[in-house]
Amino acid sequence: MAEVSRFRLLISTGLGWLFDAMDILILSYIVAFLGEHYGWIPLEKANVILANNLGLFFGAIIFGYLADRWGRRRTFMITLLIYSIFAGIMGFFTSSYSLIYIRFLMGLGLGGELPVVSTLVSELSRPEQRGQNVVILESFWSYGTIIAGVLATFILPIIGYSVLMWSLSITALYVIYIRRAVPEPFRKQEKRSIHILLKMEGRRLFPMWLAWFSIALGYYGFLLWIPSELISRGFVVFKSFEFSLLMTLFQVPGYFAAAYLVERIGRRITFSSFMILSAVSAIIFSLSRDTLTLLSSGAALNFFNLGAWGVIYAYTPEIFGEGNRATATGSCTSLARVGMIIGPYLPALIAFNSALLLFALVWVIGSISVIFLPETAKRLKKG
Repeated sequence: MAEVSRFRLLISTGLGWLFDAMDILILSYIVAFLGEHYGWIPLEKANVILANNLGLFFGAIIFGYLADRWGRRRTFMITLLIYSIFAGIMGFFTSSYSLIYIRFLMGLGLGGELPVVSTLVSELSRPEQRGQNVVILESFWSYGTIIAGVLATFILPIIGYSVLMWSLSITALYVIYIRRAVPEPFRKQEKRSIHILLKMEGRRLFPMWLAWFSIALGYYGFLLWIPSELISRGFVVFKSFEFSLLMTLFQVPGYFAAAYLVERIGRRITFSSFMILSAVSAIIFSLSRDTLTLLSSGAALNFFNLGAWGVIYAYTPEIFGEGNRATATGSCTSLARVGMIIGPYLPALIAFNSALLLFALVWVIGSISVIFLPETAKRLKKG
């Protein structure tokens, strides 16, 4: 295995993760901003989000497969370039119809990067650090969401939408650094078909697919609508952005709590408990009638749900064989994209509070699914 320091590995890959989170989350602010400015109806907003999520779905499948053929690092760089190019193009368009096509193409790169990077970090980490490293990697997602909130709340009103998107496109320069800083992990070159993958890994794939689907359904259903939902509750546009940002800040301690617990009590119990507490927070949020309860339950939801995301990204690559790892992880994140596609549509079709109660139920189901999977923390310590 190629040698790389823990700090260098996490910073090099984590920054790419941060860029992805920043863009996916800033979309919720942009949809609210452009929708308010140009009078988009809820269906137009939902269609832009849908196009982005379809790109994420296909990107996870395509680039997860290519990462097992071309290598992790090369695929990582390609996905980052796709995102950067179309981020710049996006700045020239404000029509919801144009953004449907652009966000689909951007989504291909964004969706492809996440399973590839988590697999890369898992394979380059020492066994005793593997779980914590991937959870810490996932914590960069929270930094990206915080930056997205800061950009939307304080920078967007000053420089405007187009300049903001053009500025985000300069992340293409980061590819030059990735090429020098991150090695390609050694792995056996084995060709696997989807049929063989299902035959060899089916018992672990199906419960993991359910876990990924459940966490994504509620997370994106809540997250991508929260700025618009706060506006509908009477808050002005940028006040809703401030409240969304405040809730997002609690993602950071959620990740570090998960990073601590994942090696102390194991992957399964940490994931299950954080999912159940996410469900409780969602129920309280749906019943809240005052600002303090709204903010505190939203903060708790961000704390526990993002902690659960950190665990599942750490857990997934560990339970699959080396020759199938990126493909299997890519298929899991593709099931998350299915949840990501369905979730944001539910608040547009039914009441937002009713959708939250449904998300809570699905999170409980997802917490149960990992019972059928092995606990890798104990296995790693023994090994």
